Amino acid sequence: MAETDPKRLMDPKTGFCHQTGTYSSLRRPLPLPPINQPLSVAEFCLSLFQRTSTDGSTTFVVNETAGESLSHSQFVSQVRSLAYSLQQRYSLSQNDVAFVVSPPSIHIPVVYFALLSLGIIVSPSNPLSSNSEIAYQIQLSKSVIAFATSKAFHKIPFLKHGTILLDSPEFLSMLTESNIDNIIKSVKVNQSDTAAILYSSGTTGRVKGVMVTHRNLIGILAIIHRYNMDQGKDNGMPPWRPVTFFTVPLFHAFGFFMLLGMVLSASTVVLVERFDFEEMLRAVEKYKVTAMPVSPPVVVAFVKSGLTKKYNLSSLQRLGCGGASLGEEMAQRFRKKFPNVLLAQTGIYNCLTPTIPLPPISQPLSAAEFCFSIFNSTFTDGATTFSVNTTTGEALSYSQLVSQVRSLAYSLQQRYSLSQHDVAFILSPPSIHVPVVYFALLSLGIVVSPANPLSSKSEIAHQIQLSKPVVAFVTSETSHKIPSLTHGTILLDSPEFLSLLTQSNIVNGLTKSVKVNQSDTAAILYSSGTTGRVKGVMITHRNLIAMMAVIHHQNTNQGQGNEKRPRSVTFFTVPLFHVFGFFMLLAVVLLGNTVVLVERFDFEEMLRAVEKYKVTGMPVSPPLAVAFVKSDLTKKYDLSSLQGLGCGGAPLGKDIAMRFNEKFPGVLLVQGYGLTETSGGATRAIGPEEAGRYGSVGRLAENMEGKIVDPETGEALPPGQRGELWLRGPTVMKGYVGDEKATAETLDSEGWLKTGDICYFDSEGFLYVVDRLKELIKYKAYQVPPAELEHLLHSHPEIVDAAVIPYPDEEAGQIPMAYVVRNPGSNITQAQVMDFIAKQVAPYKKIRRVAFINSIPKTPAGKILRRELINHSLSNGLSKL
Repeated sequence: MAETDPKRLMDPKTGFCHQTGTYSSLRRPLPLPPINQPLSVAEFCLSLFQRTSTDGSTTFVVNETAGESLSHSQFVSQVRSLAYSLQQRYSLSQNDVAFVVSPPSIHIPVVYFALLSLGIIVSPSNPLSSNSEIAYQIQLSKSVIAFATSKAFHKIPFLKHGTILLDSPEFLSMLTESNIDNIIKSVKVNQSDTAAILYSSGTTGRVKGVMVTHRNLIGILAIIHRYNMDQGKDNGMPPWRPVTFFTVPLFHAFGFFMLLGMVLSASTVVLVERFDFEEMLRAVEKYKVTAMPVSPPVVVAFVKSGLTKKYNLSSLQRLGCGGASLGEEMAQRFRKKFPNVLLAQTGIYNCLTPTIPLPPISQPLSAAEFCFSIFNSTFTDGATTFSVNTTTGEALSYSQLVSQVRSLAYSLQQRYSLSQHDVAFILSPPSIHVPVVYFALLSLGIVVSPANPLSSKSEIAHQIQLSKPVVAFVTSETSHKIPSLTHGTILLDSPEFLSLLTQSNIVNGLTKSVKVNQSDTAAILYSSGTTGRVKGVMITHRNLIAMMAVIHHQNTNQGQGNEKRPRSVTFFTVPLFHVFGFFMLLAVVLLGNTVVLVERFDFEEMLRAVEKYKVTGMPVSPPLAVAFVKSDLTKKYDLSSLQGLGCGGAPLGKDIAMRFNEKFPGVLLVQGYGLTETSGGATRAIGPEEAGRYGSVGRLAENMEGKIVDPETGEALPPGQRGELWLRGPTVMKGYVGDEKATAETLDSEGWLKTGDICYFDSEGFLYVVDRLKELIKYKAYQVPPAELEHLLHSHPEIVDAAVIPYPDEEAGQIPMAYVVRNPGSNITQAQVMDFIAKQVAPYKKIRRVAFINSIPKTPAGKILRRELINHSLSNGLSKL
């Protein structure tokens, strides 16, 4: 039976093949030479170079320090001559390794290409390395010959074929042989052969030798060739040929493949043996340099140095910055000083859509005023329903919302001595009153601080200690949890509160009478942060305005200009105290949409509400997506109004996503990623094509930057490599209230937020979350910090030691599981342990599985080896403990 071609089964919108479970690039195929064709990367580069319109007299390489240069014809001649000489004078075999240790010079490219053409492995090293470092590298690569200068010669141990000095007459004579056969093609080099061994520290530990094949390099250079050809094709010009000043060393991977690219492009490279800023500027003017790779200190020098005025730098078109983070302020100053030079920061991922303009930061503007100003320009009239409480049957129209917000703001000013920047604590289940409270407080510049009404007294006491509220909005059921506050407690279910919503004769434009700075804190939302106890995340009005501007932009584009956009009805499964519910509530007002609330979530009640109110969308957690897939209750109700579900809070399994799409083909299930610290969503999938990338949480949101950082080295990593996700943008929090240490650990000086999540970006900018550096347990999208539960377990008189880990659960995602060491003679049971914790924490923090163990594995420093316990629980099962 003939095999099915996976390409025919590939979804043309997503590139996904259901048969193989793999994604293919949607870009037009890049033809590569057949893998079985003998071909060295040197031959590949020279063959493309020979097809260009460049003649041999074009300068290939210049050593500005020594004043030497080499034309392309001289380069090709010397490569052939050196290859011939090495064959004639040395008994080198294919796949032998040649160690190269030299400062930049015009000879290095010749050596590289001669060796590569003969199938000899190039292994370049830093000439500043110590004797012991070089000895270790030679031991790794098993080099049989070395190319070095007189200065580095003493660092090279004895090798089988000795050391060739690049600054000796003997070497120079090897570059001028005559009557040479076409030796480059006489050696058959397999593309799968190793071309180079480049040295890298890897993830940790001592240096490692990275084996790069000829095929690897041919693949990279084919991309460069297409890019150069396309640039010329787009504007009807010949292929782009830059003049590049090399600030990166030729032994480094970047310098190594860039040098090959210069040959392939018939371009010019300017070298300097020892970097000097003014010498570089002089070279830019002299050789009309168009591009250069730079590090952040060089960009800083460009911005601050007066030397840049001495030289004509008008030829410069592009700087590629990498190696470390470049601050946004410095990048902006560079662009202002050099408006015609493109500054590309390597290692940083940007949103692929245009930047969305925001109001001037100096303009006084609250998040409430911003939302209402856009809402007023929509097609929604006042009679449109804003919110419905499906539990009580209460509803609120938009005209009532606006009226009640103004009335409550007025009442608070008249009856309470509240000042701007005061904090108001809110402890209430979802109701139609909560949005009114939020908007009234935000419009007055009072900080909104909502908390989970299911939290325990001690948890609430800690939150109040953090945020220091002066007033609280609560219900009769939650009021007993609130301590005495300066301005007391307002009951949302009391006649007194209802009277605050119906004031008449209110001065128009009250919300505008208070000048709220965008940099002011708008809300304090509670998050466990990276580790430890709950933290208060300070979200500014600017953060929320930036988030709302993105949402407004998306929906305006959906509406195609002035065309009326369909109004959505959203069922809120996320609590209003959570960052997701908080910013979505603002978005509903901004867009003039309808929100359906429920005081206590029930799956069937939700389905009933979808049918009754013709719900079009809802945010869901992975357990809820599982329920949609598995429950037969979905067949009892008319869910045809549903158009989209946004899934977040935890990763959603590929299998569940596929099964959901099969069961509900008309409902778009999209995933996103965000944190309380980013004011909500930082990435998202848009449309069916992006939603079809199962496992991905989408691409970066507008105005957002991302980086994948090696946790060990701090190095920014390229696509496909895993590391900690760092985010930067206008939605990133101000900091943690009252906790400068935690703020400094999470936000660096350049505004990067360290998320603690292990992620990677693929080649098309899609983000995948694979693990967490932090040890939080995600129970139904809630964050449960193990340290908090361990602290409580340690307080039990019959428990000697304890550790809490995440245990996988299909419905909840993860559940807290405790490993407990009993006191000698204690018979405490699993049920007693779970009950002890349940009395002290919110329901989502309960321990739901317990195992007894003789001792908790720890490092010598006392840190719990949590990964050992996780592996133990998964591989052995509890019955074997």
